[in-house]
Amino acid sequence: MIKIISDSACDLKKAYTEQNNIGIVPFNIIINEDTSLKDKIDIQSEELLEMMKNDSQFFAKTSQPSPDDYKIEFEKAAKQGCDILCFTITSELSGSYQSAEIAKKIIQEEYDVDIRVIDSLSASLGQAILINKAIEMVHQDKSLDEIEDYVNKIKLTGKIFLLVDTLKYLEKGGRISKSKKIIGSALSLKPILKLENGKLDIVDKVIGKKRAIKNMMRLVNSKKNKSDKSHEFFVVHADSKKEASEIYDELKTENNLPFDIEVLSPVLVCHSGYGSVAVGIINTEV
Repeated sequence: MIKIISDSACDLKKAYTEQNNIGIVPFNIIINEDTSLKDKIDIQSEELLEMMKNDSQFFAKTSQPSPDDYKIEFEKAAKQGCDILCFTITSELSGSYQSAEIAKKIIQEEYDVDIRVIDSLSASLGQAILINKAIEMVHQDKSLDEIEDYVNKIKLTGKIFLLVDTLKYLEKGGRISKSKKIIGSALSLKPILKLENGKLDIVDKVIGKKRAIKNMMRLVNSKKNKSDKSHEFFVVHADSKKEASEIYDELKTENNLPFDIEVLSPVLVCHSGYGSVAVGIINTEV
């Protein structure tokens, strides 16, 4: 039996994780330097977004799950006689992968259990699509080797295009350099970022949100042929429901979207800020 575990950056709904018996290891949200809250347990995205909008000086930091946090979930699965497939947010943006690897070594010294830790090279529903495919393969009685090999192939095709209102949260959180923040924020341009192969970079800067969304969709659509059904898409946002809905409606007429529109989890909202919207694409037939 194979147990799927993930950090909370995957943005999966609670109903989905419960239905598929997925173990979730939460990130920590640190507010005002002294209050530590568990992602999607002690604080929800809507609460965090309200704090951001109501206080221009507000800033929250995030910290990765500790090895002990992973150890708890791994040990539960090991005691049930399960092998483990664990997914983490890209290791370029967080130490979550390293924490999981440390926990893996500790648990394997105590239990006879096969644990594979997958660096998703992604985040949000990009990570979730890998999990969803892994679950499908578990139900097909595929082996751990087969599942690991497949998700490690398709993750290399994943891309997320992110439109943010401001780069200040990404810069404060250390996810982009101060120089990139200054360049991206010049003349009130709306920055479009791309997460590919685990790395986050600014790929375009556009005046006005409507025009920025058009440019973002042009970038997304350039990654596939209209007749190609091998790609899966997703749409997520942080306080940009209208724009996210319009993008979703545009995509769904010709494309495969395995998940509904999702609000970014608090750990990702801390870095994207409010007013952000993102579209992801991954080739699931490689």
